[in-house]
Amino acid sequence: MNKNIAIFDHVGAKAGMDYYSSSLAKGFISHDCTCSVYSNFIGKNSDKINYKVYYKGHSQSSTLTKLYMFINATIKSSFSARKEKTDLVILHLFSANIPTLLLVIIPKIFGLKTAVISHDISSFINNDSSFIQNILYNFLADHIIVHNHFSYNELLKHVKLTNPNKVAIIKHGGYLDHIDNKSDKVTLRQSLNLEISGKYMLFFGQIKDVKGLDILIKAMATVPKDIKLIIAGKPWKSDFSKYDVLIQKYKLEDRIVKIIRFIEDDEREKLFLAADVNILPYRIIYQSGVLLMAMSQGLPVIASDLPANKEIIVDATNGLLFESENIDDLSDKIKYFFELQNSGEDLATSALETIKIHYNWADISKQYVKMVHRE
Repeated sequence: MNKNIAIFDHVGAKAGMDYYSSSLAKGFISHDCTCSVYSNFIGKNSDKINYKVYYKGHSQSSTLTKLYMFINATIKSSFSARKEKTDLVILHLFSANIPTLLLVIIPKIFGLKTAVISHDISSFINNDSSFIQNILYNFLADHIIVHNHFSYNELLKHVKLTNPNKVAIIKHGGYLDHIDNKSDKVTLRQSLNLEISGKYMLFFGQIKDVKGLDILIKAMATVPKDIKLIIAGKPWKSDFSKYDVLIQKYKLEDRIVKIIRFIEDDEREKLFLAADVNILPYRIIYQSGVLLMAMSQGLPVIASDLPANKEIIVDATNGLLFESENIDDLSDKIKYFFELQNSGEDLATSALETIKIHYNWADISKQYVKMVHRE
């Protein structure tokens, strides 16, 4: 019997989760499931996937209005899912706070089965409530999903689970279905006002302390001066001034291209295709969507050797790893990348194969379908 699955994505297009949710939904459709996505966007395959724009606009309002709109959207989504006799509601979790608690408890009030995807086991700003974590994971969620073994182990550290068997490791997929730009690198660089034959590294995404941008800027001071860095993203709960201080300290003003704002999808795609390598100098990460996006784009990556990254990257095979927070090692890997002939092409080819074989959404969604059938 085919299953009816719903995805409640309260983040959606405002933080790149639209690609995740629409890709997962497409996977369900490939297994003859019915799928609805409740979010703030209408994505691909809208003729087969039922997109309902219920969460649109709540992020642009005052705090109280935002909370009201969030609650209202979750109630409407739960009512609709109940009416459609949904077998499983999938929810995205990034922290354990009051809004997250409401996101999970409201579908339960409507009698719906829930699977929570725990993207960040403990939020980067350390504001998670252990009390709410306990309620979410032990009493509300019917299934708990983490993306890798590192996250699984961290979850067991943070939360005393009464039933660890309801935790499943299901991978975060790639983004091959969302890459539409066919322009060549020369054309893209011209459109971005970059040097046609320049050497460009890319740091992309929300700029947080844990993302290690300061480590990368310091490493820039010791690599050849013809290597430049594009910083593209919006600061999160901080400002960019402390990075400007570092840029000025190391006299890097002429070697850094700053695009310090929210990056729309089409511009992000151009940046990934125009750069030579993506740098991920993170101090902490549970799973990086940016890493999988870069690999899906065929953009080589240099990433810190954190456990979550090492579950995806095999050093010098489908990417390069450096010792986390080691500025000298990062510098050495950057030099190695640009000095080694054809290194980028070889890494890119292997990265694409990794995504196609190990991170495809058809296989990922199948694990959810099996989970529902076992109930």
